[in-house]
Amino acid sequence: MQALSFIRPAALAAAALALSSLHAQAANFSFAGDIAHHTDVVQVAFTLQSSSGPVRLWTDSWSDGLNFDPTLSLWVKDGSGYSLVGDNDDDDTIDPAQGFYDAGLSRTTLTAGQYLVTVGAAPNHANGTLLSQGFAFDGSTPILVSQWDQPSYNLNANDQKGTFWRLNLSGVDTAVTVPEPATAALILAGLSSMLLSRRRQ
Repeated sequence: MQALSFIRPAALAAAALALSSLHAQAANFSFAGDIAHHTDVVQVAFTLQSSSGPVRLWTDSWSDGLNFDPTLSLWVKDGSGYSLVGDNDDDDTIDPAQGFYDAGLSRTTLTAGQYLVTVGAAPNHANGTLLSQGFAFDGSTPILVSQWDQPSYNLNANDQKGTFWRLNLSGVDTAVTVPEPATAALILAGLSSMLLSRRRQ
């Protein structure tokens, strides 16, 4: 799976959700891939058709230091774009498969709406309460994860050099990774062509 390496506009999240197929309510989803640089931020969009819960979000990709230490943030779409609901760096209590440095968030209930989960390498935390404010490493020269010494890096073990990430969602209605702009444009162009072709027939 291709890593998503920069923040996309909120409109792309909505477009990605519109292109996704619908699933049964309160479904479980799992997404995985690789990031290349310490500045990369993955986005996964999900919806709740009605207020529901519990909703659980967690990573289980740290694997005792084999991969990078992830951080995740949960955002809700509102009049300001996407606003921060919560973020977490280390919480291994959401699921038994998590390691010490895995991240997790659990909410007893969430209101109906459109949400976004972002996953990056700690400490690339959100700069503020709005997604549009970006992340701590924005503007930094990208460093390959395989060559980067993450703050929780163990010098003796030479760990946390792996690029793999996995994000799990439980209790949501639909979920989809937000594609890079070029990919999204190709998808939209392809769908437009199909619709035009069907109308002509």
